[in-house]
Amino acid sequence: MKKILIHYSEIALKGKNRRAFEQQLIRNIRKQFQPHAVVRKHGRILVSFEELEQAMLDHLCQIPGICHIAQIHIAELDIEHMYQVAKEVLAEQAPEAGTRFALRVKRGNKQFPHTSPALGYEIGGRLKADFDLQVDLSNPTLSLHLEISDDEAYVFSKKLLGVGGLPVGSSGHGMVLLSGGIDSPVAAYMMMKRGMRVSLLHCFNSSINRDFSKIKKLAQQLSRFQPNLRLYMLDLEGFQRHAIANVPDKLRMVIYKRHMLRTAVTVAEKVNAQALVTGDSLGQVASQTLTNIQAIYDVSPLPILSPLIALDKLEIIDIGRRIGTYDISIEEYCDICSWLIAKHPETHAKKAEVAHFEKILPLDIESPMTTEIYSV
Repeated sequence: MKKILIHYSEIALKGKNRRAFEQQLIRNIRKQFQPHAVVRKHGRILVSFEELEQAMLDHLCQIPGICHIAQIHIAELDIEHMYQVAKEVLAEQAPEAGTRFALRVKRGNKQFPHTSPALGYEIGGRLKADFDLQVDLSNPTLSLHLEISDDEAYVFSKKLLGVGGLPVGSSGHGMVLLSGGIDSPVAAYMMMKRGMRVSLLHCFNSSINRDFSKIKKLAQQLSRFQPNLRLYMLDLEGFQRHAIANVPDKLRMVIYKRHMLRTAVTVAEKVNAQALVTGDSLGQVASQTLTNIQAIYDVSPLPILSPLIALDKLEIIDIGRRIGTYDISIEEYCDICSWLIAKHPETHAKKAEVAHFEKILPLDIESPMTTEIYSV
């Protein structure tokens, strides 16, 4: 049986609500990995697997709410046995003589009679002598970790860094407008990392969009962080046809985006989503000037969250690469927001002008919608 010790950070600050966040993280782990067992232990979560591959470890590190993980060895609450297990784990690292070494001890079980410094001195001193190491607690090149729990001790040598944040499902439900570009998948991930359960809404024009494999691949990739991820596909061909016929090309992008938000609110209310999420970054493109953002967002009675608003494109691309959406996002696809718009769109849309053109548009036109569910 392979055992993984999961550490978290922000969850530990939740006071009386901490247990609820821990339970949500445990539920997410069970849904994604179907482990043999998941147990809460002294501010840690212990997960047991029949088999464990590196791909599973990498995936586990991507689950929101996890600070870092470690594959552990179990020892009895006995100094001699802890020393023997620690010696075996250290031997696997094959340290050379003179290697700078540190034994890090955490005593979660305060009833255990030996303090952390005492354990470090006793066990670390013996390991130093066994392997001819140099103790360096400030800047070691090799560290060994010993954590004392209620009924057993955990020994491990390596930590794998997680993404941190809060477990998905602990911060409400949001509807993400998924364009198919680089930004909106990253925005979805950023809200997942803050604990929000998200649904995806992709608006398209059936006269120009017929292959949705890219959108479905993005949804599939994002389901690595949230199982049972719903993707709603909404055909705005009817509205867009009227907009192209009646709205000047300079204003079409603002009109398009207002209608997308308007319809997103309708879908969100049907599925009990409490907010809309966009991939907007201030000043990045014409529709994302502060004036246009105000003109577009004021159509929504729901709060609109824009987690990328202060990030530049390189920062967004870096996150996209890290979560595996970037290579999908740069595949060719026709975004309806840029369909038949001016070469230089309006950057300071006036509310009165927008209202004038929306009066002659069929804002209540029915838009066909389909739903798909994705899980890794």
